[in-house]
Amino acid sequence: MLNLSDCIRLVDVRALGQVEELKLNKCSGIVDVSALGQVQELDLGSCPRVVDVSALGQVRKLNLSHCDQVVDVSTLGRVEILNLSHCYRIVDVSALGGVRKLNLVGCTGVVDVAALGQVKKLTLVCCSEIKDVSALGSVQELDLRGCGGITDYSAVPHAKRK
Repeated sequence: MLNLSDCIRLVDVRALGQVEELKLNKCSGIVDVSALGQVQELDLGSCPRVVDVSALGQVRKLNLSHCDQVVDVSTLGRVEILNLSHCYRIVDVSALGGVRKLNLVGCTGVVDVAALGQVKKLTLVCCSEIKDVSALGSVQELDLRGCGGITDYSAVPHAKRK
């Protein structure tokens, strides 16, 4: 495991692509993460300049929380554990149905979660635009606290709501 968190002057991460577990959270200079696709556990939380995450689809555990420039997550459907909390520009999560554990806390742009019915643990806290959760009945652990747009919980009686 290599922890380079808070290295704000770190820009070039090409040499780190073979590291198995890599923590780069709060490395505000990082833009290009295309060389990190072979890392098994990757923490890019609070890396505000990261935009293109298309090369990270083979990462097993990926933290992109507070990466508020990330929009397209369509290639991340094979990531096992994915944290996209507070990535408020993300709208389309339809490709993420294969993720085992998915955190979308504060992803206020997400509206349609119909494709996420096979996710084992799904956290949608404060996703205020979500209205329909009828497809989420098979989710084993479901947290819907602060999702004020939902009016019908009949398909998800096991969900956390308060």
